[in-house]
Amino acid sequence: MELYADENGRRPLSDLSQEPRPLPLTLPCLHSVTPSSAGYFLNFLEPVNNITIVQGQTAILHCKVAGNPPPNVRWLKNDAPVVQEPRRVIIRKTEYGSRLRIQDLDTTDTGYYQCVATNGLKTITATGVLYVRLGEWGQQRRDASG
Repeated sequence: MELYADENGRRPLSDLSQEPRPLPLTLPCLHSVTPSSAGYFLNFLEPVNNITIVQGQTAILHCKVAGNPPPNVRWLKNDAPVVQEPRRVIIRKTEYGSRLRIQDLDTTDTGYYQCVATNGLKTITATGVLYVRLGEWGQQRRDASG
């Protein structure tokens, strides 16, 4: 068994009688820094809630997210981008993420609503269900026509 002069095993003790050789200088590679060790993060502050609401009412879904760098947020309904409609379907950026507001709800607005947040380093998603049910008036109309 051979003994070594340094903890990395670079120079056997038998080499000590020779002229010392400089040990290689190793610098950390900045490209290998992981996002978490450099202060980068992305997470939801709250889940997207499931909502059951009566037809004709207004639903508001919140996507509360925090990240560094600050994230961009987009909304999907049943895996397709939410299409804004003037004065009815409105997406607004907020200080904590994004808000999706749907006014004058119809049963066709029922679906899985997904908040997708990305900050260039990471992408996260949260899904909530919006269920629009017929109100008394809508149920009476349906019964009368059926």
